[in-house]
Amino acid sequence: MVRRSKSSLLLIEQIIVIAIFAVCAAVCINIIARAYLMTEDAVNTRYALAVAESAAESFKAFDGDTDRVFDLVGTYFDDNWRRTNPQNASFVLRVNPIDEGNIVLGEILIQKISDASTLVELEVATRRVVLR
Repeated sequence: MVRRSKSSLLLIEQIIVIAIFAVCAAVCINIIARAYLMTEDAVNTRYALAVAESAAESFKAFDGDTDRVFDLVGTYFDDNWRRTNPQNASFVLRVNPIDEGNIVLGEILIQKISDASTLVELEVATRRVVLR
């Protein structure tokens, strides 16, 4: 009759417990990493929307003058959504005006520079004031 040592059974039990713990830890780390990325995307989208709304209101107030919009709102933004130069920028504001007589249409985009993905896209229109 072959007798097994109780210590070998204890060792196998400990290995199984450690393996289960490792799998649970890996799942938890994956969930935390995904939550962090989702939070970062939500924050960037919120700031991008605020910048795009400011640009849209400025576009309407300045009758489609994009230079004045960029002077007021800014063009390039860093990771903390502060105005910066193009070399340090993570996000860019683009305003594409379309002049149709007395109506000026504008497409406002906030894009991530690293992968050129669009965070926010707005369309705005304003009626050009004609003084007689």
